[in-house]
Amino acid sequence: MPRSSSGEFPAPLPPTGHPSTPGSLPPWSAPAASLNYTQQPVAAPAPTISSTPTLMGLWNAFRRRWVLGSFLGLLVGTTLAVGIWLVLPSGKHQARAIVQLRSRGVELSRNNEDFAEYRQRQTYLLKSRDLITRTLADPAIASLRMVQEAADPVQMLETQIRVKPVTEDLIEVTLTGDQLDDMGRILDHLVKRFIDDATIYDNRDLDEQIKKREELARQLRLEIESLHRQIEMQGRVNSTLGGEDNAKRLAYLQQRYIETDSEYNRLGRELVKIEAELKVLRLQVAEKNPTTPPDPVLLAEAIEADPLVAKARAFYEQEEQLYKKELKNAARDDIPYIVDLKTKLDKAKADWEEARQAAQTRAIERVRALENVNRQQRIAQLDQLHKIKTEEREKVKEERNEWKKMIDAGVVGGLDIQTLRDALKPQKEMLDQTNAALAKLRMDQKLSNRITLRGDIDKIPNHNQNRKILFSALGGLGGLGAVVALIAFLEWRTRRVDNVDQVVSDLGLRVIGTVPAFPNRASLKAAVETGSANWRFVLNESINSARTMLLHTARTQSMQVVMVTSAMQGEGKTSLASQLASSMATAGMRTLLVDGDLRNPSIQKLFDLPLAPGVSEVLRHEIDVSEVIQATAVPNLWVITAGQCSHVTIAALAQGHPLETLFNRLRGQFDFVIVDSCPVLPVADALLMGQHVDGVVFSIMQDISQLPKVMTASEKLQQLNIPLLGAVVNGIKHDVYSYGYNYVKQLPA
Repeated sequence: MPRSSSGEFPAPLPPTGHPSTPGSLPPWSAPAASLNYTQQPVAAPAPTISSTPTLMGLWNAFRRRWVLGSFLGLLVGTTLAVGIWLVLPSGKHQARAIVQLRSRGVELSRNNEDFAEYRQRQTYLLKSRDLITRTLADPAIASLRMVQEAADPVQMLETQIRVKPVTEDLIEVTLTGDQLDDMGRILDHLVKRFIDDATIYDNRDLDEQIKKREELARQLRLEIESLHRQIEMQGRVNSTLGGEDNAKRLAYLQQRYIETDSEYNRLGRELVKIEAELKVLRLQVAEKNPTTPPDPVLLAEAIEADPLVAKARAFYEQEEQLYKKELKNAARDDIPYIVDLKTKLDKAKADWEEARQAAQTRAIERVRALENVNRQQRIAQLDQLHKIKTEEREKVKEERNEWKKMIDAGVVGGLDIQTLRDALKPQKEMLDQTNAALAKLRMDQKLSNRITLRGDIDKIPNHNQNRKILFSALGGLGGLGAVVALIAFLEWRTRRVDNVDQVVSDLGLRVIGTVPAFPNRASLKAAVETGSANWRFVLNESINSARTMLLHTARTQSMQVVMVTSAMQGEGKTSLASQLASSMATAGMRTLLVDGDLRNPSIQKLFDLPLAPGVSEVLRHEIDVSEVIQATAVPNLWVITAGQCSHVTIAALAQGHPLETLFNRLRGQFDFVIVDSCPVLPVADALLMGQHVDGVVFSIMQDISQLPKVMTASEKLQQLNIPLLGAVVNGIKHDVYSYGYNYVKQLPA
């Protein structure tokens, strides 16, 4: 057996009375009230994992990903802020003028001026290059700083001037820029010059319209005088005055002709209807097997008049009255007597319906015979009416022809005069319209300008800059907050262990100790250079505290072999196992550390031991356990490495007997055996090994271990009746759950 650093072999001890299997150990039971990591009794909570995030949970989640969250949040927030800044309109001053248009008082047919087209034309002229050029040519405008500093003043104004119709008669003209006073003066000169130009053009156009209508009125007067002379000559030739007498006579004759012609046509339409009805009736009378159904009203009356139907209906009504009366008195419809009455009522109704069906054929024959009699009577009436209407129509025709002859032989001279007078009316109407238009045009000459400036030039200073800053800041902060919240939520969904209390409240595990987080490389290097290694003593004291809790439990439960495991890799189980073993050895106990992580061993590297056979070879019966125990630099601490794992090793592990034999031999040689096993969830090795130890210590790494996986692993161990001594939480920050750690000082040797 290898020699220890103290120069003595571990003395072999006779096998103790310790049972060979965990099943034969005294049953381990948790105390009525569990103890938290500070040794304070707490109520044993039911292991539950909250599915709703809390503010503290999100904060702890973000703390683990603060670098990524801050970077992405700043990136998205900056992008949003810049995007909003670019999208929002840049702040500029604005000068605004309101131009009002007035429609003309005269509008004539094709010469009618479309006001919408006029407004569109003025909108275009307000921004025309000619108007801008002439405005800039004014010395008062050319001397302005805004104009002098512009490389191309004309192009500048074309770009910055905006013209748009506001209502039907209002046009808004705006000029944007940085120099508000100069913009107001430029816009004032431009609008006033535009109004002057438009006024000159409108007056010139108004003069032309007046001249055109005066010429039109003169021509109309000449035409009217010519028609008057023709009427006078026609009257002398035909010896008639024409006028209203002839017109009234002609109108009377035409009215009488129209009335008689209308009467003649009306009588013809009536004769056509009578003949059509006679044709239909004669066809119906001559039809032997009629296909059209009889009149439903007559058919229904005939059926109901049938004696058998009347008798059946009367019987049904009698039964119905009896049923309703008895049902009202009984107040229930399930009495046998009521049920019999209901059956009789249904049968009476069926008999009535059967009688109606039987009487339908007889009723159809009677109805068809009655209909034929009615048709014969109607045919006789229509023949008599047709004869009367034909005689009446011939008389009306003769009267109509007489009126036609009188119209054709009318007073030709009077009609010609009336025709000339009718032709004179539109000429007079047009002359009246032209004179009215002239009056309105002359009135327009006396009115004010058609285009005016409404009010003064408005100067609107820029207020967009503050709004852009506000919206950009809000957008940036909103993007930053959204990304931070998203990163925190996604990290929270991994359900990592945030603090020690979660192990007790969410997992229901007993915390027997906490281990502070190792300092980073920079802090460790600085501590070594300055000779300050207080973290080492903090670590030792935390391990000693966990050792004390573990030894107390082991003594009360007669435990020697304790396995240290975790749910997944990277949760500090190997470091915890080696530190616990070293702490127990330092306390004077013969301690053995067994590397049970056969697939991924690390104890050998941790203690800088040579490559040698270990647990794998013992399980395969290739070597005796006494030959694989190796001494370490720590007094009272020996190590058995994992050795070379193979399929045979895993098979021997599953059998259980080799491992049971191994642990039984080690119990007799050491005070305490700590087994560093593989994680529970990836492979079944820890579950197989845990069935042959006295208890299990669960290693949990803060901010690394995930609550669902730890719970699953602990449930698997509990399902196999493997005692869980408690959990040790690694990676605790010095300022959290580290009561008294700052009190630790280096003691003299």
